Amino acid sequence: MAVTAGTDVYTDVAEADAYFAARNVTGWSDAPIVEREAALLRATAYLDGHYRWIGSRAAAEQPLGWPRIGAVDADGRAHGGLPVAVKHACAELAWIALRQELAPSADRGGRVLAERVGSVEIRYADGAPSGRIYPYVDLLLVGLVRDPTTAAVRRA
Repeated sequence: MAVTAGTDVYTDVAEADAYFAARNVTGWSDAPIVEREAALLRATAYLDGHYRWIGSRAAAEQPLGWPRIGAVDADGRAHGGLPVAVKHACAELAWIALRQELAPSADRGGRVLAERVGSVEIRYADGAPSGRIYPYVDLLLVGLVRDPTTAAVRRA
């Protein structure tokens, strides 16, 4: 199955290959193409499911969250297409998705109170959010997403 940027994924295999080659990440290209495509599909689904993008979809029938209208960066420039940062975030998440689940099931019960792994201990309390966070991806997307608790745009 070949994936298509803009229809199935935000970044296709060739773009991701070039992204990782420029950053000297060799493990990405070692994976079979079908696995890289699947990772890009999971990364795209994660991006559209996890982040609240600024602006509005350019067309109601488009399959992905981008392109958007009314999406303006911190300098007031409109994003008429797919921002490079979204492509890079997709590649970064795909690299993670090759090695682990992006959003694994978590049954930990709440805020961290205590959990022991060897000599390290973390404890959880009721109400803590579950799941993983990806700070580098969050940094790439600053200005393109809304704060999940408000209507404000996330800024650095």
